[in-house]
Amino acid sequence: MKTAFPYWRERIAPVFDTARHFLVIDCREGAIVAEEDVCFNDDDGLSRVRGLVERQVAAVVCGALSAPLHHLLVDGGIRVIPFIAGDLRQVVEAWRLGRLDRRSFAMPGCRRRRGRFRGAV
Repeated sequence: MKTAFPYWRERIAPVFDTARHFLVIDCREGAIVAEEDVCFNDDDGLSRVRGLVERQVAAVVCGALSAPLHHLLVDGGIRVIPFIAGDLRQVVEAWRLGRLDRRSFAMPGCRRRRGRFRGAV
């Protein structure tokens, strides 16, 4: 399963909408089988969503994101795990192990929040 992690300075990007760099991890049976560093050179959120759909990304682990882009991702068949913060590699490892505890990796101010959008985990 391919999962995308938008990042900035080796941390999960605080806002999906403005992220240009994505680490796409292909994980099967708990093992990382491939990694791809993807850079989007424009500010168009729709082209980011299209690029992730074209790469057959199944999930996005991200910080905050706008409702329109959230809906575009979901409509594209991508599961969204929002309001995550932290070191990129620590978040990837927690995701790989199935231990992405929302409290440990919650964005500041989101520790009690269950998710603003319907369908948020």
